[in-house]
Amino acid sequence: MHDVVNRRFPATTLILEYSFFLLQQDKSQEPAKSLELAAAEYETSGTPGAVQKAAQDFLSRDDGDDEKLCKMIMDIILQNRMCGCHLFLR
Repeated sequence: MHDVVNRRFPATTLILEYSFFLLQQDKSQEPAKSLELAAAEYETSGTPGAVQKAAQDFLSRDDGDDEKLCKMIMDIILQNRMCGCHLFLR
C-alpha cells in the first residue's frame, strides 16, 4: 500500500487531471496526445520530487488511519496540480 501511495496514485491522478485540463484548453486535441503531453510535462516539471517528498513525509508519521491517508493523498494532489488551478484556491 505504501508504494502505491508513495509513487503511483498521486502521480497518475495529477497526470490525468492535467490531461483533462489540456483537453479543455484545446478541444481539437486527441485524448491520447493530451495524456502523452501531460505525462511528459509531469516528468520534467519537478512535480515528481515534490510528490514523493510529501508522501514520504506523511508515511513516516503513518499510524494506520485510512481516513488520514485519504486526506493526505488529496492534499498532495491539490497542492501539486499542474494546471495552476490550486493558485486560485488559497
